[in-house]
Amino acid sequence: MPSGKQVLLHFLQKYSLNFQKSNDTEEVSEDMRVAFLLHGSTTDEMWYNVDNIEWGTKVDEADSITKQGLKVKNKAIMLSELFRYMSWDDEKIPEAVSNRFSELTLKEYKSAIEIIQLILTSIEYSTGFSSVENNGKMDFEALTKYLTSYRKKMSLFREDPEGYLGIEK
Repeated sequence: MPSGKQVLLHFLQKYSLNFQKSNDTEEVSEDMRVAFLLHGSTTDEMWYNVDNIEWGTKVDEADSITKQGLKVKNKAIMLSELFRYMSWDDEKIPEAVSNRFSELTLKEYKSAIEIIQLILTSIEYSTGFSSVENNGKMDFEALTKYLTSYRKKMSLFREDPEGYLGIEK
């Protein structure tokens, strides 16, 4: 029997790499809700939580990009956008966060927020990336080359970050 995490990751991968037809999004939404229940919990509050999200489509008129992903039910609010605005003020760490994690620096906080944002946008489908995502088919030879190349680059970056990035000291 698969774990709740396996179910959730399966559906996130399945739906984020391909455009879902509008008449399929209710079924996709139900799959996602069930996956969140299986991964999270089935407390009373969680049933309400999962029923307030859906898999939906949003078109950005400015750049003609269509996105699909998790959003607030019946609203044009993608969860990734909601998170972005929740963490918009990057001049200080929110008080609740700094109270809980007093050792966290502003630089570390900004890095963590950016990575969380990348995770959220990675589970969305976007017409802006569809040409390079190849309908979810992975080229493992290219992946190996990427890993080798970028591990070397990370090593060079760590040795001399400013020099590697071309930043004057």
